[in-house]
Amino acid sequence: MAYLNEGERRSLLDELSGMKLWRAKFKLRLMDPKVRLLYLRNVQQAGEWHTKYVLESFGAQVTLVEVNHAENDQPRNKQKFEFVNVIVEPTADNRT
Repeated sequence: MAYLNEGERRSLLDELSGMKLWRAKFKLRLMDPKVRLLYLRNVQQAGEWHTKYVLESFGAQVTLVEVNHAENDQPRNKQKFEFVNVIVEPTADNRT
């Protein structure tokens, strides 16, 4: 399978940006049989929760960014996450 070039990565980004979070996760898992979940809701920057998938067959890394709008005193099951951004990057071996 060929790696995604810059235009194809941009179109994937546009497509995933218009989806809800669960739908974007489902699409990524269906796209590539070799998909790997690198991390799930990990805090990489203050105030942002990142979920990262590596699409090995396509030579791309997709990061789904969420923001938590809950207050500090709210219980864990009452958190309010909002899907705000998608980052699509090439992997190290993708030269396109």
